[in-house]
Amino acid sequence: MKIRKYFTTNHIIEGLIIAIFLSAFIYIEHFKLIDGYYLLAINSIFALLGIYKLLKARVSVWFFSGFFIAIFWLWWMGVSFIYYNYPYLVPFVIILIGLIYATVFLFFAYISKLISKRIELIFIALDWRLTRIFLNAISLLIINNFEPFGFNWLKLQLIFTNSIFGVTLLHYTIILTTLSLFIVFKKWYILLLLIFAIDLKQPIILKANSLRDIELTTTNISVKDKWLPKNQVTYTNIALKKIDNAIAKNKKMVILPESLLPYFLNLEHPYLDKFLERSKKIIIIVGSLYYKDSKNFRNSAYIIKDGNYTVANKVVLVPFGEANPLPKFMSKIVNKIFFDGAQDYQADKNYTYINALNKKFKIAICYEGTSPKTYEDKPKYLIIISNNGWFKPSIEPTLQKILLKYYTRVYGTTIYHSINGSKSYVILPHP
Repeated sequence: MKIRKYFTTNHIIEGLIIAIFLSAFIYIEHFKLIDGYYLLAINSIFALLGIYKLLKARVSVWFFSGFFIAIFWLWWMGVSFIYYNYPYLVPFVIILIGLIYATVFLFFAYISKLISKRIELIFIALDWRLTRIFLNAISLLIINNFEPFGFNWLKLQLIFTNSIFGVTLLHYTIILTTLSLFIVFKKWYILLLLIFAIDLKQPIILKANSLRDIELTTTNISVKDKWLPKNQVTYTNIALKKIDNAIAKNKKMVILPESLLPYFLNLEHPYLDKFLERSKKIIIIVGSLYYKDSKNFRNSAYIIKDGNYTVANKVVLVPFGEANPLPKFMSKIVNKIFFDGAQDYQADKNYTYINALNKKFKIAICYEGTSPKTYEDKPKYLIIISNNGWFKPSIEPTLQKILLKYYTRVYGTTIYHSINGSKSYVILPHP
């Protein structure tokens, strides 16, 4: 059987078109092409068209759809290799990401085809091509929760974040079911079922400087030279200046980005004392490293208040970036090649909360702010500190914001996000 029968130019183009429909929402948001109700309408149309065409598509088209969707959504992951001094690996990493998801899409499409044909053999009256549509819908539900190595940023529900539709699993299921029924029975009135998936409640995005009592800071520090010892004083002074400015504005809390201080703050007592002294006037949340022992490093947020400090250690680590998910013997090889033999960070078991300003805030650090685990207890207020400097320039901050809007829509959480490398902001649930 000739392979070109399954991988033709038409199949590639069809997969590309589907990927464009299912990725447009990111780039419309990133480049601010449209806004308001036009944004919701266009995103809704593109999302429905993309899902509709994918449900109908043949197996080979699923392969190319998965490939291009992954690249359009996640190409920015390769950018970080520039800062690890491996710029020549960027295209290979991007292609590898595409192939991983292409294989996943191909696998589920192929399984759907096999099962549907098996069903036809058992129930002769059924056409396997129609049965496959519903199995494809189930496949999209499964792929939606696919998390390679614990990474969960390609979540298909996100295509409806900036749309007229809801983003819960129920809303997503209603949309998939409706489109499947429409494809099979070809009756226009079936589309009226989409009414049950509509949810016009959109989160409100506030600029960082719009808060009365909280100073939500933004920094633009390059990660390339950040960890050089000679820069410790420079970045410490940047943090202290922002704290002093917040005090001058009579703010009650100041939030600074992830790992802003490029050292173990609990070991640098001369620096730590300066923060402790200022904390008598304002609550300080700042990202730095925490040293427990020679085999236990933490990526942490220091909560400095009334001359004392507590440490919120990261619970969900970034796959490969902070903890290698591969088997131990492979992890050592990868760490030696790409991270100069550095050991993995250690994760904490529990999240940290802070009571301040008559509110209970949960603390999350960068990637874990986009993890479902962070939202399991439906926190009302969440402080996230991030460092997006590893992915400049790219769409990563935009996809991150869409993810956070998604979680706000699902859980009703108010998010305060302080970032290095892109603008900070607040996300409020719909009132």
